[in-house]
Amino acid sequence: MPRQAKYPSVRAMVGFALTRPMGLVFVLILGGRFRMGAVTFSGNSGTNIDPGARPSEGPVHEVHLQPFFLSKFEMTQGQWLRATGQNPSRHGSLLGKEPSLLHPVENVDWNTCDGVLGRLGLLLPTEAQWEYATRAGTGTVWWTGSDSASLEGGANLAGPSEAKIAADEWEPNEGWPDDGHLYHAPVGTFAANPFGLHDVSGNVWEWCRDWAGSYDLPVEHGDGERKIDSSRARDRLMRGGSFYGGPRYARSARRSETAGSIAVDNLGVRPACKIIAE
Repeated sequence: MPRQAKYPSVRAMVGFALTRPMGLVFVLILGGRFRMGAVTFSGNSGTNIDPGARPSEGPVHEVHLQPFFLSKFEMTQGQWLRATGQNPSRHGSLLGKEPSLLHPVENVDWNTCDGVLGRLGLLLPTEAQWEYATRAGTGTVWWTGSDSASLEGGANLAGPSEAKIAADEWEPNEGWPDDGHLYHAPVGTFAANPFGLHDVSGNVWEWCRDWAGSYDLPVEHGDGERKIDSSRARDRLMRGGSFYGGPRYARSARRSETAGSIAVDNLGVRPACKIIAE
């Protein structure tokens, strides 16, 4: 049986009920300076300490971001359907039930997401914007703390039910409890982080704007996009983990990369919006 969430319901958190025809809801992220990346315990102290940190997640460095808007939820299947006339997603509600358009859209590649959002006057968040918004002022492994148990009620990750259905396809659940969702959950099912953003850990991976590149490279002023020679770049970045994996994939500093042409059933999008000064 699913464990009872320790966080308030989405209705209590945001003050409204989520409906299938709802539009995108944006949160103003005020911006500021933050420490991006993570390092292991060895020879380090302070914030951004993560025993699971990989070499590509360092060095920890300071990034200064200007204010921007970021979607409170992952883009839903209903929103994508209204924007494009199509729903490419492979999963809706639980198996055997009518799909819900409140589930996040997935099975969308980077190139398509970039084009669709561009037509709407929106864009993909940079990797720096994504990590800043996800951390929400924290320097711990996850926005909930540095113990994976703190994620319970705040993330849809792979648990025993998923492992029983397709043990050969799913990542080890790392002892994660059964959260009652075999695949992705409707957006907002799990608790929001301190910035009011839902599903920044788990549910579906989220595309970022940047090409994959080393943290030794500089970033653009204002939005933190990594300065990379696109003629030599190959992969795009995705963040946040998904229902396919355990907590280690949902760490705030976790970087994953893949070809921009890839479209899979656990990878979606969270739109961003640039603030244009008059």
